[in-house]
Amino acid sequence: MKNIRRLGLAVATATLVTAAVGPAEALMRQSWDPALVAYSYVYYADEAKTEELGTATDSCGQSGSWVYVIHPYIPTPYYDQTPMYVCSEMGPYLPPDWPY
Repeated sequence: MKNIRRLGLAVATATLVTAAVGPAEALMRQSWDPALVAYSYVYYADEAKTEELGTATDSCGQSGSWVYVIHPYIPTPYYDQTPMYVCSEMGPYLPPDWPY
């Protein structure tokens, strides 16, 4: 009888640990969607990036519960981009696992 209780306790413990570790592991991987990262841009006239033409930034948009990033028009293919923040339903934010 004691062995059955121990076995039941071991199974219950393993189940609880697995249930707790699964979501935590997923959060550790990444808690934000890379498609919702907003960037700032510096754009240039030439490929060598010697003549700066201007700067621009992304902004966040929302339609109902659908959140998206609004990208500016950049008139040249030569630019540098720097991550600024992540767009969300609650507005722009920096997540705890933000690597930048």
